[in-house]
Amino acid sequence: MLAVLAVSVTAAAAGGSTPPTRTPGVLTVAIGLGNPGFAEGTVAHPRGFSVELGRAVARRLGLRPRFVDYPFPRLFLPEAKPYDLAFQFATILDSRKRFVDFSVPYYASRQAVLVSRDTPSPTSLADLRKLQLCGKEATTGLALIETELRPEPLVLQYPDTRSALRALAAGICDGFVFDLPALQAAKRGHPGRYGDLAGKFGPTERYGAVLPKGSKLRPAVDSALRALVRQGVPDRIARRHFGSAAAVPVLR
Repeated sequence: MLAVLAVSVTAAAAGGSTPPTRTPGVLTVAIGLGNPGFAEGTVAHPRGFSVELGRAVARRLGLRPRFVDYPFPRLFLPEAKPYDLAFQFATILDSRKRFVDFSVPYYASRQAVLVSRDTPSPTSLADLRKLQLCGKEATTGLALIETELRPEPLVLQYPDTRSALRALAAGICDGFVFDLPALQAAKRGHPGRYGDLAGKFGPTERYGAVLPKGSKLRPAVDSALRALVRQGVPDRIARRHFGSAAAVPVLR
């Protein structure tokens, strides 16, 4: 009886320490495929910053990672989610916290502009305002265009990064305003498809993992991310997928 009791206590303790995920033993991570440097490939074989960070968090939690592709704008809708957390370089904003929970920050960056092949590089925000700009729906980049830049031509909006980059490559828009790391990766991956990574601007934005509102997983995720940040893991992953942004000028 003592032996059986000991086994039962051990099993209960182990069960109590298991992170509360949708599927026992599995961390379901939402990514956004088609975002250069962050998440590319297929759900079965994804690659990128978000993928590597998701795997690193899963390892720290003693879980097996499973990836799902999920549209960025739907991350912030108050609906049931098919994932435990999302790594989609989502900026932590108070307005978004009404509908979701964020982890502690794990990376920070700024917005930038990548121009088309035939567009001269703007050297100031005043130059940038004269261009036909495009942005991705529901992003801080699009908000920055509409509230701060207020360009003279009509702003073109696209539902996903692929569509915006195709428009830029075709010369439909002169510049795509988006997260600097993704634009770095796009330019590095296809240097002849686009013009210059003309500059970065706007406030520094902190990225956090997105969790369903009230998620009981948040304390475990925060602990894992703090440990990874202390070890410099996100920065090392970023250097592999984005390169250095030191040479990108600041537009004022």
